[in-house]
Amino acid sequence: MLSKIFKKNETPVPTTALPRQPAAPSPELIAAQLADKAAWESKLHTAMGDDAALLAIAKESPLIDVKHAAVEALVSEDALKRAEREFRDHDRRVHRTAKQRYEMLVNRRVAAVSAAKLIETASVLLHETSIPANRLVELDRAWGALDQTLLEDKQTAEYHTLWSKLSSLTRERGELQLQVKRWLADADAAWSHLNAVCSEVADGTRERSAFMEARTKVEVMLAAIPATQVNSQVTIQTTQMDAKSTELQQALQLAAAIDARLALLEELQPPLTAPAVEGTIAEIADTSPADVMNVSTPPKQPSLASRWAALAPVMDPRIAALLDAQLGQWQTAKSDQRQARVAEAKLHAKEESKAAKQSRSDALAVTVSELVEQAEVALTSGHVAETTKYLTAIDVACSHAKGATLGKPLQARIEILQAETARLKGWQHWGGGRVRDDLVVEAEVLATASSAEKLAVKQHADAIENLRNRWKELDKLGGATSQPLWQRFDNALKTAYLPVAAHLAKLQAVRQENLATRKKLLDELDAVAIADSGAAGTNVATPDVIDDTTMDTTVLATPDSISVMPCAAPDWRALTRAIEHFQTEWRKCGPVEHTVPHKAQAALDQRMRKSIARLDAPLSEARRVAQLEREELIVRAKALAADIRSRDVITKVRQLQTDWQTHAKTLPLMRQIENALWKEFKAATDAVFTQRDAMHATRDAEFKTNQVTREAITARLTALNADTPPTEIKRTLSEVDTDWRKCGDAPRAVAAKLESAFRVARDVAQQYLAGSAKRGWHNICDTLDAKLTLCAEAESAATLDEIMARWALLPALPGAWEKALRARIENAQRSTEEEAEEIAMQLLQLESALEIESMPAFHAARRELKLRAMKAAIEGRQSASITNADIERWLAEVIAQPNADAITNERVDAIIAALRNKPLR
Repeated sequence: MLSKIFKKNETPVPTTALPRQPAAPSPELIAAQLADKAAWESKLHTAMGDDAALLAIAKESPLIDVKHAAVEALVSEDALKRAEREFRDHDRRVHRTAKQRYEMLVNRRVAAVSAAKLIETASVLLHETSIPANRLVELDRAWGALDQTLLEDKQTAEYHTLWSKLSSLTRERGELQLQVKRWLADADAAWSHLNAVCSEVADGTRERSAFMEARTKVEVMLAAIPATQVNSQVTIQTTQMDAKSTELQQALQLAAAIDARLALLEELQPPLTAPAVEGTIAEIADTSPADVMNVSTPPKQPSLASRWAALAPVMDPRIAALLDAQLGQWQTAKSDQRQARVAEAKLHAKEESKAAKQSRSDALAVTVSELVEQAEVALTSGHVAETTKYLTAIDVACSHAKGATLGKPLQARIEILQAETARLKGWQHWGGGRVRDDLVVEAEVLATASSAEKLAVKQHADAIENLRNRWKELDKLGGATSQPLWQRFDNALKTAYLPVAAHLAKLQAVRQENLATRKKLLDELDAVAIADSGAAGTNVATPDVIDDTTMDTTVLATPDSISVMPCAAPDWRALTRAIEHFQTEWRKCGPVEHTVPHKAQAALDQRMRKSIARLDAPLSEARRVAQLEREELIVRAKALAADIRSRDVITKVRQLQTDWQTHAKTLPLMRQIENALWKEFKAATDAVFTQRDAMHATRDAEFKTNQVTREAITARLTALNADTPPTEIKRTLSEVDTDWRKCGDAPRAVAAKLESAFRVARDVAQQYLAGSAKRGWHNICDTLDAKLTLCAEAESAATLDEIMARWALLPALPGAWEKALRARIENAQRSTEEEAEEIAMQLLQLESALEIESMPAFHAARRELKLRAMKAAIEGRQSASITNADIERWLAEVIAQPNADAITNERVDAIIAALRNKPLR
């Protein structure tokens, strides 16, 4: 019995009747077999790594799984070969495994040897100077013929590395050969082009500038010589490149020699041309004919023949002859041109001398004409002295103009001026004396009027100044005067000036008093202390000298001129009041330029600036810092407006407002700046409150909408009841779950209540769904029982019409059950013994799967079925798990059996009753 159960090839389960089933093995026998298997598995585990021990276990073990595992653990090729021979005539599974592993090792070894040879061939090719393409193709085909799965990763990587190097080297050498061929062709074209240009330039058919492009191409070709490697083909091309390079260098030398000679010929050409002669004569237009000859003669230079011979030789005889012929032509024409040049220079010098003389005469006429006009104007005004100066200047101009002459009309005007000036000089002496007497009389009248009680000091001083200016004008006109007359005039004016001097002295005293008042104000300002004595702080020391350019700036002190010293914290409000009081009192004293002596104005202004700067510098710096701090508060307020969703944004805004008030009380800024900053700060804070209110309004509206939505979702669940179809309940649950997740937050006051109501309604709907599924399954079971009853009635009835009518009223069952019962009722009279035996086996399987107690008569068969399942699970041929599909299939086979006996019907009823409590769907 045991050998039949555990043999290798298990026979199918017999389909004989249940009473003829063999007896089940005892539990002790099964335990012994399991212990034997565990012992062999322990031996197998111990022998791992020892091919001889593994081969012995494979021979001795009676268990096929142990044999197979031992053969799979073999490593060496020899052991696998022996195992293949040992199990060739028995144990096909073990033999097949040994043979496959042996062949795999042999193939892997052969492939490794072949791969090593190919790698060695690739290494040899890599170091050859010339790599034939056919050998590369053969190497690639041979490697592709190998089974890549049998090769080691190291060999594959090494071959691919060598193949990449071979491919790259072959490609580089091919590109190098192609590059050399292209260079030879381009170099030959550049050489031919340069030779053609040399011939054409030497013949004179092309300009010398044509050399530039041709020589550049040749130089580029020399610089672009390919760097060749050593191999058989490139060596030949390297020789060709060397020869072509030599030809290019020779062509460059020829071009350089031709260019040097042409340059010398071009250097000799300018003296032979007419424009060069005219330019030379123009430069020496003011020189004599002898000087012209000297200048036109070029300085002594090396002889033309020596310079020509010193140039690099021209290797081409034909071109050399052409260049020598050009030099001879120039030498032949040189003497004729020199003679023509000298004659032309003499004529040109004569014409230029005449033109220069005429030019000087014209310039002298213009200058003298202007002087004559000015002299005539002065003479008309009666200024004889000025007229004399102009006439003297005319004489000087005429004496300096060598060879220049004046026209007769201009000379006649000069003579008239000279005669009229001589006549006026006679009258001048008599008229000047009369005018001076009148001035003395007017001065004495002013001296007499100075004793009046009411005197216009300003007009009186202006009259004195006017008389002195008129006396000076007479001095300029050259009128006659005497010392006694001058003293009389001066004494009269001094007497007249006495009230003016008294007035000025009084004004000076007032200005001194104003100066003293201003100094007192400055002393009070200097006495103002910058800091209080009670608090620690810093004091800013201002420089001794304050430049005027720094007074218009807000911060007068610089890092180099301000030192920070520890002292008390300044009272900025007191400093501000002191400065404002000083400026008010200072303005009451009037403008400095009109109320302070002139000599003291600069020093007073400097002291005033220094005194104000002493207080204004730290105050301005403090205001600058305060302004920056308030600007920082504005920035922070604007940042809060951008971060309006922060929880503590309102608290931060209140704190900013408090900080602003503290700063404003500590140090007020200039009113304009203070108002502008406060306006900007208030706008920023107002924006925070405005946005906060808008956000709250939007959020409340959104929460209200979400509340309505959530209430509607809960209402959908509440509308469901026990009569609602399961599909509709499922769809509703899926939809409300999605909508609930998508719905936003509700108001905090009702959020928990809404959530609780939703959960309660959803649980009720789930209960409806669960009960509906259970009721549906019970309906299926009831329908199955009803249709089985109809099938039993059909099998004993003479007509099926009434039964089929009742059948049509029942709902359809699941597919397999409906199909089985439909076939049974249509073939109600058919029944076979074989079908009955199969149904008995299916009933046992259903009772085992549903854990239904079998009848005592079927206990042995139930144990046999269980042992078969254990055997199949141990051998790993099939899974021991039973699915709902299996139960559904077995039940379909059972209920399809017609004319079942009472025991079968009883067992089927028990199965259906068990299914009621274990739904399959």
